[in-house]
Amino acid sequence: TATVNCWADGWEEDYVYFYHASVQEADSSNNWNFIEKIPCPGAGLQTLTTSYTLPKGSEHVVRISIRYVDSNDFTSNSGSCGIGSFDDNDDVAFTVVTATLSPNITQTLGPKAATTPEPSTTSPSSSASTATATPTPNPSSLSTSTSPSLTSSSSLQPTVVSSLSPSMSRKPTSTPSLPPSASLSPTSAPSNTPSASGTILSPTKSPFVLFTYGESLYRNNDLDIQISVGLTATQIAQSGSSVSYANGGQSSRSYHGMMDGAGIAQLPDGGYAYLSNAEKSSGNGGVYGLYFNKDGEIIDYKALLTGTSRNCGGGMSPWNTWISCEEVGSGQCWQVEPDPNKPNHNSPKPTLLGGPSGGAYETVAVDNTNENKPIFFTTEDKSNGELRRFEADGNGWDALHVGGQTTYLQFLSGNRFHWTSNIEDGKSSAWNHYPNAEGIIYHNSTIYFVAKVTRTLFILDLNDMTYTSERTGSSWVGQGAFNSQPDQIIESDLDKRKYIYFTEDGGNAPGVHVRDREGNYYTMVRGVPGGRYSGDETVGIAFSPDRRKFYFGFQDAGVLMEVTRDDGHAFN
Repeated sequence: TATVNCWADGWEEDYVYFYHASVQEADSSNNWNFIEKIPCPGAGLQTLTTSYTLPKGSEHVVRISIRYVDSNDFTSNSGSCGIGSFDDNDDVAFTVVTATLSPNITQTLGPKAATTPEPSTTSPSSSASTATATPTPNPSSLSTSTSPSLTSSSSLQPTVVSSLSPSMSRKPTSTPSLPPSASLSPTSAPSNTPSASGTILSPTKSPFVLFTYGESLYRNNDLDIQISVGLTATQIAQSGSSVSYANGGQSSRSYHGMMDGAGIAQLPDGGYAYLSNAEKSSGNGGVYGLYFNKDGEIIDYKALLTGTSRNCGGGMSPWNTWISCEEVGSGQCWQVEPDPNKPNHNSPKPTLLGGPSGGAYETVAVDNTNENKPIFFTTEDKSNGELRRFEADGNGWDALHVGGQTTYLQFLSGNRFHWTSNIEDGKSSAWNHYPNAEGIIYHNSTIYFVAKVTRTLFILDLNDMTYTSERTGSSWVGQGAFNSQPDQIIESDLDKRKYIYFTEDGGNAPGVHVRDREGNYYTMVRGVPGGRYSGDETVGIAFSPDRRKFYFGFQDAGVLMEVTRDDGHAFN
């Protein structure tokens, strides 16, 4: 009996094939006997099992292959897994020894394993390696286990494999998503009748588990998402419907539509508020607060700013207020006080960040190194939208409404930049280098911001006044893909891995993606390719103050979700 763990795209043509041969046949003639073909029952991580009685003999080899084609001919590369033209086969092969404890000579997968790196050119070797061979990390490849003897996998070298749709590509991870385990006690002989079953694996709760985003994605059919194994998502709000409270009650107001940028404000009682923009036009936009108690349970929902238009992104101030930016011709950046006990709670006010003429503003980041003169950086989503730098004259609510100096980002030759007082120089630089700037964050004397239409991440070193840039998603690891436009970004000083989180605008599977400090990109969660959220936009990314909950939404669908680790720990 062979049990195979494999990743399937969910296409009708995904099949797992089983073959066998004697060691002599495999070594000399590459002659394989077909056992069975099992169609993958759906997308995501699958467990497929078949049983077969092998011919009598001292040693055999079993080969298992996953291919994107309905054909038993493994020597043909047509339709096999890979990228582009699908020009490689992904398979593993194992030597099989006689189960000596049975009176019948029943062949089972034994404690010796051999591999073949390419089915059309190289045969499995009879020289055995130990049962602790590392599984191949390819998401479209296979790890296998036996049902009387052990779980083992090939040491097949990683290759670039197909993504969840044939047109995408991804790079394999460095570690397997399912670790091998072993049991050396034989069981009863397998049946002569082949059988198969398939299920989608779900993560389970456990003590602290270190995992990598996107190493393996599983499908949540109820939410129509694919999410990293080790995480669980729950829908907590739906546009147009009342919000359910922890005490069994409901909000009198329906959850707002066209939600967009969001932030988290911690409150004095240990609770927090999820502050969410509404990107509606013609004075129907605003900011809304979803209030949680200290246990992370929803207790209230209310409007905090109304009468504005196309509130897109924003940012938190050092004094725990939310700055909401209008992305409209003469829009402004509004300061909103989420704490009901503060004097400005019911008095949102436009700030000086957008200047007297306003603009189509997007996101705000702040450098609070000098608490007496915090510096705010504001992006504008226009082809010539200058990046603005506002140095406040003080700290606290009034600092954004009185005084301050504004300059603009200008790129120079040799990957240098400076801040100019000439707004036209800033506009020209945006037109030539960073059109339609969106998300922006500040961390440790460094600014990170994205230009949406060119799908570029800019990294500005404020110490030596130089910059670098890269295409978002260019260095990919694991499953998923980041092929559409980057939008909002967030990070946290509490994050030990210095991850930057990105939302995605458009594409057939918009998601939330992550960049590590080495510049590698991963998928945390995304819509099922071609599913309910195709063409939508992920929005509203934010962490709870204790980083045990992560929030994100799909704008057009109006769905807000809460993500937690299955082991119950904080996102580090």
